[in-house]
Amino acid sequence: MSFFKHLAQKPLLLAVALLFLAPTAAIAELKTREAAEAAIRQQDQLIAKEPQRAAHYVQRAEAYYLLNDLQHAVDDFSSALRIDPQQDAAYFGRGMALARLGFLDASIADLGVYIQRHQDSSVAYTKRGVRLIWKGDLDAAEQDLKRAVALDAHNAEAHDDLGVVFAKRQRCDLAVTHFATAIELDPSYQKAYHNLGICFYISNQYQAALEVVDAGLQLDAENRSSLVLKAAILAALGRKTEAQKTIDDAEFLPEDNWTERSTLRESANTQP
Repeated sequence: MSFFKHLAQKPLLLAVALLFLAPTAAIAELKTREAAEAAIRQQDQLIAKEPQRAAHYVQRAEAYYLLNDLQHAVDDFSSALRIDPQQDAAYFGRGMALARLGFLDASIADLGVYIQRHQDSSVAYTKRGVRLIWKGDLDAAEQDLKRAVALDAHNAEAHDDLGVVFAKRQRCDLAVTHFATAIELDPSYQKAYHNLGICFYISNQYQAALEVVDAGLQLDAENRSSLVLKAAILAALGRKTEAQKTIDDAEFLPEDNWTERSTLRESANTQP
């Protein structure tokens, strides 16, 4: 029985985890670059009128973050905290931005403050766990991600990242369980398909790997890493011509923007 036929026989859980933190109502509405830029202009005016109101800096920082203007985001989150150290959203947001700038220790420290104040936040444990993976501290990452799952068993992102930890420890049996759970909880979670495909590939389960990767590519047909992985799988199956065509298709695609979600690209030789 194929993996997906097996998965289809299992009842899908109806609850879907909240995979991001939106500390203010305004930030949830910023769905486009234009909306984020308009929000920055609005906050500029409000800050000019009320320069000591911390919430204005937080909301402008969140808009900067969405635009990937990370240094301005960090500066505004820091301004908010100087005015009001109880701005918990600023600790969370600054922790997110600092990690993307490469300051992992400072990022983990800020997220730690947020977690101390919000010990029931599955999302915060997940985000700190990811940064601990980036740092290479798998013991601490596992602890955070297990806590995230304990707080919210429907947190697909936490299951996926916990799978990454187990896979890096050569525990593909446990990794597969968590990747499959992430897919069951959120069938649109493309990264989990990629990671599950890697586990099947390095376990020499090539047909299962191909099924999973193809399912992920249905969600993102131009995902460069998954195309490269597919080429490696096809080569392992002896389908050399298809493998070469797939790697040619991937060659000029941009690198994947998987900043927030850990993958296992480094865990296998995916060159056909």
